[in-house]
Amino acid sequence: MVTVHLVPVHEGRLLAFDVRAGEAQGRWLPWCVIEFAGNPYVTASELADDWCEGAISDLALADVMSFTTPGGAWELAIVFRAELTALPRPRKDRVPAVFERGRFDSIGPFDPVDLQRWVESKGPSGGEQSSRGTDGGLLF
Repeated sequence: MVTVHLVPVHEGRLLAFDVRAGEAQGRWLPWCVIEFAGNPYVTASELADDWCEGAISDLALADVMSFTTPGGAWELAIVFRAELTALPRPRKDRVPAVFERGRFDSIGPFDPVDLQRWVESKGPSGGEQSSRGTDGGLLF
């Protein structure tokens, strides 16, 4: 499966969500399985709208990772960094949880070192870069 994950960052701090849904309780980053032939950037934008109330000033490709999931399945994770202009409001099924500056824990399949790298960077190579090409497609 191919997934899109969003790493929300507000004022240099990682934002995760305490999810209260019965099937997925715990701390999560926004994510979803991308639809067949879907555009990863569009999917990341939709995640930002839904989970972060669209309060973003920048959305950039951060990484692409491969995982083996429980049961022997395979996941290709496309990770985007979202710079937030405001914190989202709590909902009954999920509550935003802002980490202290410089603090990173494992979340889902991601190690603290990966989260730190994504939060502290501004794009794939650490500079101010757009993740979209001139035709609106992603640059890899």
